[in-house]
Amino acid sequence: MLEQFCNSAYTLDMSHFNDAPPDARLLEPRDVLDRDEMAGIDERVAALMAALSSPTRIRALFALFEYGETSAGELAKAVGMSPSATSHQLRVLRDLGLVGRRREGRSVFYALADDHLGVLLKEALYHVDHNRLRAGGRDL
Repeated sequence: MLEQFCNSAYTLDMSHFNDAPPDARLLEPRDVLDRDEMAGIDERVAALMAALSSPTRIRALFALFEYGETSAGELAKAVGMSPSATSHQLRVLRDLGLVGRRREGRSVFYALADDHLGVLLKEALYHVDHNRLRAGGRDL
């Protein structure tokens, strides 16, 4: 059964890998389980999920997804946090490679690091909505 799952793992369009070298291959679920060839993949996925486990970081990521590149000050207003708290969360997200930044004079602008992070955020939202609707539309 695991083999069947692994073989069908990538049925979605993975166009964001078009720039990869011709001999590169996409990671698959089996790579998380294989501790020899791809050591550390499980830890990287866990670090990503840990970053997404914070409601404040989730709000910051969704704000960047919704509005695109945003200044740190505007992002703080959008997520309802102080500028220093927002900066701390952005530093965590930047260290994990989830957001990028650009300086323009004294201003710093942040954006999602890549498009497939938006796909991950949308899928998480769809999952929450699916559970909400299965519960009769009530808040969870």
